[in-house]
Amino acid sequence: MRSAMVLGDGPAGLLAAIALRRANWTVEIAPGRRVARAHHGHIHQIAATTIAGIEAIAGRDLAGWSVADQLRIDGDAPPAVVPAPIVDAPALVRALSRRAIELGAVVTSPRAAIPMARQAFGLVVDASGSGVLASRTAGLDVAIDESDATDICWTWRGSFGDDALPWMIAARNVGGAASLWLCRHPEGRCTMTVRTAGDVERPGSPFRLLDSLMLAAGHDGARRMGSLRLDCTSARHCAPYARRVEVRGAPCGTPLIRIGDGLIQTAPRFGQGFAQIVEQIDLMRPAIVGDTSLPDAVAAIEASADRRWLAAMIGSASKSLLAA
Repeated sequence: MRSAMVLGDGPAGLLAAIALRRANWTVEIAPGRRVARAHHGHIHQIAATTIAGIEAIAGRDLAGWSVADQLRIDGDAPPAVVPAPIVDAPALVRALSRRAIELGAVVTSPRAAIPMARQAFGLVVDASGSGVLASRTAGLDVAIDESDATDICWTWRGSFGDDALPWMIAARNVGGAASLWLCRHPEGRCTMTVRTAGDVERPGSPFRLLDSLMLAAGHDGARRMGSLRLDCTSARHCAPYARRVEVRGAPCGTPLIRIGDGLIQTAPRFGQGFAQIVEQIDLMRPAIVGDTSLPDAVAAIEASADRRWLAAMIGSASKSLLAA
């Protein structure tokens, strides 16, 4: 049986491990560094098509997300209510970890570098993020390009009454914010995340933002927000708007596929990240089931990352903030 080492136990590594197990590879998962992921505390909008792609890889009935009404406020268009996924990022990652282990993937110890010795594994998938392991691996050179623009998020947390129904509001250009999400989670937590342009140091008072949002939401939307309570303490996350990591060198015999943040990142991080991972797994799938070669899969994934990087550089990636 063919064997693979997956480096990283984030969304990219776990989805890769699940896809490999479904293709009858033996899989070892080397966990990444255990550090807090600051962006996980923010609201993350993942499109329904991306959720469908995740389920196509990992199977249905995954915990960590649900469907709720979303009020969209976008420019001069009338506000509209549409069904949309509400995602609990840490819970979704835990669900993927359980699914990978249920399918037979084995979690091993973390690695300090990419294992590139000849015939150690039939395939190495680097999903460790940000080129860290590649930069520590002999024979591989890492080049990182970052956009000058930055993606800045501010999040406030609170509670919202006893109503059991979850909902979300997604808005552009309200109260001086480039985009704003307000989410009532199923268990009663409430979160408001604001994205600002790179030259804006702070988005202002959350209560002023709420006032602007209530005016934009109209009578019915404002009534729904009536019993909201927010803590005035905010959490901030700042990162380059886009980041592309290239790895050059001659690996010694073991095919290497890179996916996830160690390949390409574009804002908004979590939603765009999952969309890119699903696309990368789909491009990898023909090679791991034997329909095409592994070098063909590598070329296709790198070409996909190049297209996304170009789109971010010319600004088209910023058009999908409401549903990444």
